[in-house]
This record gives sequence, C-alpha cells and structure tokens, in this order.
Amino acid sequence: MTNTEIITNTLKSRGMTDDQLSQLLDAYKGDLPFHTIPEWSRRGYHVKADAAPLFTCDLWKHTNKPSRAAIEAATEAGEDVPEQSPHFYKKLSYIYSFAQVEKNADAPDLDTIKARFSGLPGLTLTVKGEKTGAPNVWFTGDVEKYADEIKAAGGIWSKKKSAYWVKPSTAPAPSIMEDAPSIPAPMQARPAFTLPPVRLALPAPARLLALPAPKADPEPAPAPVPGPWKKCSFYTIRRDKGDEKQKPHKVDGYTDGVYNYYAIGDKRGKLWHAIHPVYGLSVAYADSRKDAQEKAQKCAEQVQRYEAQKDARLQSYADMMKAAQDGGNLSLF
Repeated sequence: MTNTEIITNTLKSRGMTDDQLSQLLDAYKGDLPFHTIPEWSRRGYHVKADAAPLFTCDLWKHTNKPSRAAIEAATEAGEDVPEQSPHFYKKLSYIYSFAQVEKNADAPDLDTIKARFSGLPGLTLTVKGEKTGAPNVWFTGDVEKYADEIKAAGGIWSKKKSAYWVKPSTAPAPSIMEDAPSIPAPMQARPAFTLPPVRLALPAPARLLALPAPKADPEPAPAPVPGPWKKCSFYTIRRDKGDEKQKPHKVDGYTDGVYNYYAIGDKRGKLWHAIHPVYGLSVAYADSRKDAQEKAQKCAEQVQRYEAQKDARLQSYADMMKAAQDGGNLSLF
C-alpha cells in the first residue's frame, strides 16, 4: 500500500466520501492536497505557524541506516555492521492540508546564501545535507536581529526558539534509489497502527476546489511492463570490503526486461534486490524475487521522475555502468 493509499483510507475512516475524494483527485491531477511537513517543504511550501496537524497516520519512510534487526543479525554472526542498508519502514506522521500551508519565498542558491550570511556577528549558519545534493541551511544564534533579511531570502521559522531554515533554490529532490548493500538487511516488522475512532471536521471539498490548482505537468510515459524471467549476468554499483569507493560488481541473476534481480546473503537468509539496469542501483528489495519485483513496480513512477532529472550523481553511476558493460561485453537483457 502506497502512502497516498494510506492517506486516502485515513480520510475515509474520518468521514470523507468517495465522491469527495474523487473531486479532490480530479482537481489536483490525481494528487491529494494532504501531506507531511517534509513533503510540503519539498513542494515549495511551509506550514503556517499556528497550524495544528489535521490528522495522523503511519506512512512509509526511507532510510539508509541499518535496522535494529540488521545490527543484531550482524552482531550475532560476528560480522561487521553494514554502514548502509537502504530500506523502508513505517512511522507515525502528521498530516496538513493545502489550506494550512503557504508558498515559500523564492530562495537564492547555496553560494549566494553563504556569501550573504556567513560571518555576520552573532549569526551561525549551518548547512545540513550538502553532500546529498539536497541541502538545508539553518540559522541559529542572534536570528531576531537578522529575521527580516533571513525571511526575505526564503527563511522559515522552525517553530523552535532562535532557529530559521531555508532550502536553496538549486537543491534537487533526493533519490529513492540507493547503492545496493553488500550485506542484507531484513525488513523490521512493525505493529499495525490503529486509528482512534475520532471524526475530524475536514475542509469541505468546495473550499479545496476553490484553491489554485497545482501546475499541470506533462503526462508521464507509461511504466514498462515486466516480461518473462531470464537468467543473465549484469553489474550493480556497491562498495564491497576492500573497495576504496563504490564501483560496478559483476553478479549473476535474473531480469524481467525492466530491472535486474540478484540475491545476497547466505544459508541464514537471503534478500533479493531489484537493480536499475542503467544506474546499477537498488530500487527495492524483499525476501523473494517476486516480492522484490512487486515493490519495484510500485515505485516505478518515482523512479521515472528521478531518471528525468538526470543529475550529476545518477550520470556518474550511468557512466561507470557503461564502462563496465563495454569492458565486460555483457548483455543486460
């Protein structure tokens, strides 16, 4: 179940009808105007200072950190705990509506922000996530003295005393595709979250429909359809023991014509990874090849969006993969 489906089911449980949901989906091009603070931020909005969450629900989150189960399994086996172990997990999330957010002021790029605010007396500037390509700039210290200037540069109050933050205009959206880990990390089971039987007064659809509709985007190309399984050899980007940096590694596995699949692990357990054939990155993983395929299909639209960005990070992986494939004379399909 996707995050959109989880939010949709929560709305239904709190009194919204199918007709109302259909009207919202039509007005917002298939997207619901209900999101978490980080998602609104990614879309260029911030939650109003006096806004309270409209409701809560458990949504899928992505992390590179190893799960507790992966740490315990590695410890028991006497192996090194993996530095990275990409996986999804559910987390209680706070949801806000379109009526509770405001459009962010246009922010300058990171270099301009640094040049403008670095060295100002009493003001501390901290850049978080700069190496990820999607940084946030935090202002602490004597922020009240420079509040107007910070706000004019797109600064948003963090709802914490003496702290503002801003997302530079050049920051791209982060990619869900991650390097394939060399050590498997099993999914950690989480207890199901039961919504309280409380009926919230949600904004009427007419009010939401009166709000400015989001900009129309071109229709995405249809997701490719998997074909019959075939055995094949291919490359995947990862960093094994002894590697100074990430590089292509040749593996044997299967392909469905869309993604490549291989299993890592030992007799204690294996995980199947769906590998992007161009970038060599892990898109999804599960305990079986079929489940990994199903997960990869569910996030196909997200992967297409990241492919369309063609950022420097993905291009570097594509270049490494092409060089490896040309040198090894491999046929992916």
